[in-house]
Amino acid sequence: MASNFAKFMAKAEKHAVAGSTDLLATNGGRHIFNVKLTEDMDNGCIIGIGDFKSMEYYEQAAAGTFTAKIIGKASNGNFYVQVETVDDKTVLVLQNPLTYEEYTSKLKEESQFYNEKGDIVRCYGLAPMDVFEVSAEAFTADNTPEVTKELSVDTSTHKLKVAE
Repeated sequence: MASNFAKFMAKAEKHAVAGSTDLLATNGGRHIFNVKLTEDMDNGCIIGIGDFKSMEYYEQAAAGTFTAKIIGKASNGNFYVQVETVDDKTVLVLQNPLTYEEYTSKLKEESQFYNEKGDIVRCYGLAPMDVFEVSAEAFTADNTPEVTKELSVDTSTHKLKVAE
C-alpha cells in the first residue's frame, strides 16, 4: 500500500540547520540570551538583542554590526562560518529542536524544525573568531555560498547574505 506522505515530505520546505561549532558563548565567554521572536525564524539567523522585558527574555531587534567569512565546508554539506566583526548586541539564533517520539523519522530531521513567532529562543552572543556551522538554507537565495566568500546579514530575512 502506498502513501502520499513521502510525496508530501519531498515538497515540504526545508529549514536551516545550525550548530555551535566553536562559539565563545558555549564556554562562558559571552552571554546566551533568551529572546522573544517577532516572526517565524530558522536557526542560524542573525538578530539583535532589544529591550530587557523580564528575567525570562529580551525583545528581538535588528542585527547590528556583523561580517563573517565562509572558512570551510563540513562533510555533511554544511558551511563553517567565522565571525570577523560583530557588536555586543548581535546574536546567533540557535534553539534546541524539540521533537516527539511519535514523529516519523522524516519529521524528526532538524531541517523540519523552525522557531515560531512568539517563541522564546536561545541566542548566542558572538565574538570575532567564533565559528558556527549552518546549512545552505541559512543563506539568502541571491548568491551561492562558497568557501572564502564574505558574509553580512540581510536585515529583512535575518539570513546570511553572500557577497558578490
